[in-house]
Amino acid sequence: MKKKILIFIIVVVIVAVVLAVMFIPRNSKNIQINIQDLASKIAESGSFEDQLMQVDSEMVIEDYNFSSDEINELVSYQGSGATSEEIVILQVKDKSQINDVKSKIDTRLAERKEAFESYLPEEVGKIDNNILKVEGNYVILCIANDTNTVNNVLNENIK
Repeated sequence: MKKKILIFIIVVVIVAVVLAVMFIPRNSKNIQINIQDLASKIAESGSFEDQLMQVDSEMVIEDYNFSSDEINELVSYQGSGATSEEIVILQVKDKSQINDVKSKIDTRLAERKEAFESYLPEEVGKIDNNILKVEGNYVILCIANDTNTVNNVLNENIK
């Protein structure tokens, strides 16, 4: 009987520790990212087949159906249209808007996937293997030929 109680207590403690690790916020420090610099480093990393060019942020806000009330700052690089490759890095005004912004990104990705399926189906894999990362108030989307290199750039520049 005592062994059963001891095992039960051990299991409860393990479950409590696992839940605490899962739900206690990690590293809540205020992250600051120079999004122009980061986007430039990603664009120049050799991760893309296409030559990416910086595009007007207002066009991206419209394409993704973002609102100016959500976005504090945005930088985007896009290819010529011959590939699905692009970079979008933005800072939301408030962390509570992250999920709405991510939802709009998911909608845009679904639209792009559907468009590329009919005229450049080989690009769909890049869309499916996108990088969508949240760091503090920042959301980073990258559709690239080489996501490993992009992840290395992100890991080196976001600390």
